[in-house]
This record gives sequence, C-alpha cells and structure tokens, in this order.
Amino acid sequence: MVEASRTVLKYYFYRATSGPGFTYPIYTLFLLLNGLTFTEIGIIATVQSLVVVGGEIPTGWIGDRIGRRNSLAIAAVLFLISNAGYLVATDLWGFLFVFGTLSFGHTFVSGSASAWLYDTLEEHDITDEFTRISGRAGAVSKTVRAVTMIVGGLLYVVDPLYPFYAAVAFSLVNVAFVFVLPKNAAYAADRESDDEDGSLPLLEALPTIRDRITSRELRWFVVYMALFSGAVLTADMYIQPVVRDTLEQTYGAVLSSQGIPEAATLGFLYASFMIVSAIGSDYAAEVESVLGIKRAMYLLPLGIALFYLAPLVVPVAVFPMFFAMKASNSLIFPISSRYINDQIASVGRATVISAIAMVRAVAGVPFRVGSGVFADLFSPVAAVAVLGIVFVVCALPLFALAPPIRDDDVPADGVGSASPSEPPD
Repeated sequence: MVEASRTVLKYYFYRATSGPGFTYPIYTLFLLLNGLTFTEIGIIATVQSLVVVGGEIPTGWIGDRIGRRNSLAIAAVLFLISNAGYLVATDLWGFLFVFGTLSFGHTFVSGSASAWLYDTLEEHDITDEFTRISGRAGAVSKTVRAVTMIVGGLLYVVDPLYPFYAAVAFSLVNVAFVFVLPKNAAYAADRESDDEDGSLPLLEALPTIRDRITSRELRWFVVYMALFSGAVLTADMYIQPVVRDTLEQTYGAVLSSQGIPEAATLGFLYASFMIVSAIGSDYAAEVESVLGIKRAMYLLPLGIALFYLAPLVVPVAVFPMFFAMKASNSLIFPISSRYINDQIASVGRATVISAIAMVRAVAGVPFRVGSGVFADLFSPVAAVAVLGIVFVVCALPLFALAPPIRDDDVPADGVGSASPSEPPD
C-alpha cells in the first residue's frame, strides 16, 4: 500500500505540471491579434481534429507497444515544441503547425494516460479507486492551471509573448517529471511475446478495436460521447470572445475607469473557471456514487446544453454558463473514463481508448467549422446556443431509441459486467 501511495503521489506531480494555463486565457485573443478570423480559428480547430483522427490509433498502438510511460514522454516533448512555436508563428500556417503539434501530442496522452493509471491501479488491486484518483489528479492539475492562468493574463498585459515563454519553461519541468512515473509491470522488462507486453500485433489492432467499440456496452456510448464532444465542448473555443464582448457590454465602463486590462480580467476569470472545475473533478467519485454512472452521464451533458440557451435572454448568464460547463465536464471525464476502462481488457487498452478519442474528434469537425462560420455571420453567443440546441435535439432521441448505457451494463458496485472479450451481439 505504501508503494501504491508513492506511485499515486508521483502521478499527481506529473498531472500538476502537464497542463500549465499561462496561454489558455489569451490564446484566442492572441490569434485575433495576429489577424486571424473566427473562420480561420475554426479551420485550425478542424485541422486539430484531423490530426487526432489520423494519429489516435497509431499513437495508441505505439503506447501499447513501447509502454504508456514512454508514450507520455513523447507527448511532453511535443507539448514543449508546440509552446515554443507560438514564439515564432505569425500567420495561419504557423499556427496550424503550433496547434497541430499540440493535438498530435494529445493523441499520445488520450489513450496512454488513462490506460497507465488503470493498469497501475490494477497492479495494486485498487481499480475501484480509479474515479477518485483520476478526479483528484484532475483537481490538482486544474488548481495549478488556475494560478498559471492569472499569471498568464498579467504577463500578456506586459507583453503578448511572455505567457508563452512561461509555458515553455513549465513544459521543460513536465518533461522531467514524466520520467519519475514508473512503467507498468508489462513494460518493466523486455518480453518475448506480444501477448505479454500489453500490446496487440499491428494487423490485429483494427479488428480488435472494431469488436470492442461496437460491443453492446460501448457502441452507443461512443456515439453519445462523440456527440457530447462535438456539440458541447466546441463551445470552449468561444469563451474568450464571448466573455470579452459581455464584459464590454455590461462592465466595460467600470473596468476602463479602474484601468483594468481586458487580458488580466480574462486571466482571473479563467482561474475561477479552473477552481470550480477542480472542485468538480475532486468530487467526481461522490457524484458517481450518488447518481450512478448512467444518470450522471445523462443529466450532466444535457444540463450544460440547456444552459447554453440562457445568454440569448440574459447576456450576463454567460458567466454561470461557462462555470457550469467547466465544472460539469470535470465531473464527466473521470466517470466516463472509468466506464470505458471497465469495458475493455488491459491488452490493447491504450489503442482502444485512442480509437474512441478519434471517433470523438471526427464528430467535432462539422461542429467546429459550422459554428465558426455561424459565429462570423451572427455572433459567438448565437453559435454557442446553436451547439446546445443541436445536442439536445440529437441526444433525446438517442436516449429513447438506443440508450448509451443500459441498466445491466453497470451493476450496483459501478463496475461494468461484460467480459472485455465478449463479442458484440
């Protein structure tokens, strides 16, 4: 148990340094400052999705092949390159490289991070702690991001490039911390067979992914999470322009009279988002215990989507709307990750999880391009509202006709009942 506690502590340190928030409150403003339009920002987001689509399965397979910890190390280096890229990018092509590299790095994390944690806990026979530890790690990460967001907003006021210098420095620390993590037992020493090293032979990967994703327990859940990622999480790229416009319309005169810069305000606001998000992540296990996986996965996304309509009537509702979006998503992620991991075997785990992330990325393409064009034609607030409407209109028939989670998929203890090797019915 002492060894398990030390490993979990190392994981918390890794997560604390893995996502600094210096650039997050101001990156859209930085793109606009460099002359990009909302349509071009939507194009960048689409290219990010395409990078994910092309990279998820190969990088997931690599994570299973070379080890999840080594996969996380590659991601840390790519994040470093991406942050450094901001310092030289000046046009659409430069920022396509920056964000493309960022997304490629995330493909190394999306499957391997969750698989590493689940398999590590399985080695210590404490997989029932997955939601709690994953949620607590998210809370630690978000708390650090909250502090760095405040610093990033203040640095942006001094010089728009300073937040990116800070991000580069933090990324260097993360590269060092990732090597503190232990390897999963399957990768601690060289193995003679593919079956023993936790990976699938490349030619077997695609049919195995197909069988697991299309299994009774996962097929409609994957569709539902793709809809959630596309229709609901796309709203995240409109936080900065929506908040900026709302502040100018409501509190602009007050802020100007006090000499408070816009970027500094965004830094503190994003820090507040992260604090609420950290609290939500830390309580994910409690929410899962009270609501159960099924109700939590139904009610939280639907509630966020309905909230997206409020600013059309009450403009200042954008603030509680984004707070609700951040907190709810922090609750949803560890709960959905627990459900997915419960339904798949250790062998090829990272590959399958990466494939699910790929499906979600594909679904995001039309939402990002369409909402970007809509925002240019009308307003970012209207684009967010349309995203909420689309989710509700698509999710309700799905609940009725093909429930993403059925009652017999999740027994009373919250652990999926199906054998990972069970073929789809």
